Amino acid sequence: MIKLYYGEDTYSLNHAIKKLEADFSIANFGDMNIQKLDGAALTYDSLIRSASAVPFLADKRLLIINNFLRDGDEKVREYIDINIDKFPKSTELILLEDGEVNKNLKLYKKLLKIKAVDHFPLRKGYELEQWLGSIAKEKRIPIASPAIKKLIATAGNNSYRLTNELEKLDLFRLAQNHAEISDADIQEMVESENDQNIFDFIDALGARDSRLALKYLHNLLLGGKNENYILSMIVYQFRNMLIVQDLISRGVVRNQIPAEAELHPFVVGKTIRVLNNFDLPLLRRIYLRLQQADLDIKTGRIESRLALEKLLADLTI
Repeated sequence: MIKLYYGEDTYSLNHAIKKLEADFSIANFGDMNIQKLDGAALTYDSLIRSASAVPFLADKRLLIINNFLRDGDEKVREYIDINIDKFPKSTELILLEDGEVNKNLKLYKKLLKIKAVDHFPLRKGYELEQWLGSIAKEKRIPIASPAIKKLIATAGNNSYRLTNELEKLDLFRLAQNHAEISDADIQEMVESENDQNIFDFIDALGARDSRLALKYLHNLLLGGKNENYILSMIVYQFRNMLIVQDLISRGVVRNQIPAEAELHPFVVGKTIRVLNNFDLPLLRRIYLRLQQADLDIKTGRIESRLALEKLLADLTI
């Protein structure tokens, strides 16, 4: 079997692949019969060797090739196209592409013709509202339909960002002892997708540029951004850094990190670029420092603006 999974909704795409792997693992002696390959580095020899390998104590092997249609060798792609029916029945081959694919490729057309293509486009409109509502219900996060619409209008239709914002809003709701997420919570805590200032600040913080980070922090405060919101974005950044650094330390290859971390590939790429100044023990210490700053602000022990400035100094020295 050969099948193509692709689309810009990488959140849903990665969840579909994770479910596929989990189901396969249960039926085929765990993950010992699951292999993942980088499409950009795939050669004819490595393809044949992996596709023809004998399953271990099972009937099937699962072979997942990442971004092969986009980045793979043209001759290897032609070989698959010509020999698509000759691959061993014991190997289930999955082509996984994050984003759109070239629909003029012969291989894509052939897979489409045999109904071996699953497309995951970004959701829009009512479909997106229904999907986000189902995610909130699954995670037991109370939010009404008007607030869902407000969140989408503010944050855009990127599934990764919407789910992250939803969880962040739920933490804020609990801290404020609100029964459900309101429009006011979203107004206070969610940055518009068109406002770049917060992302510039987070980038400067991740790069440990104290001068630039302090400048952006003051701009955000002057622009009326809430201290709780700014702190939540700092926590979000360092949470991502901690997750990605942990995966790297455990030997997970770069193109598999987005799926493992449940983060958008763009976010993973930006996170990796600022990791040079932070090892895993340091990131863990920083996370504890963030908890202290949150406690200081919420208990009123330190004035919120001063707490943020002290935190910024601690994180960038």
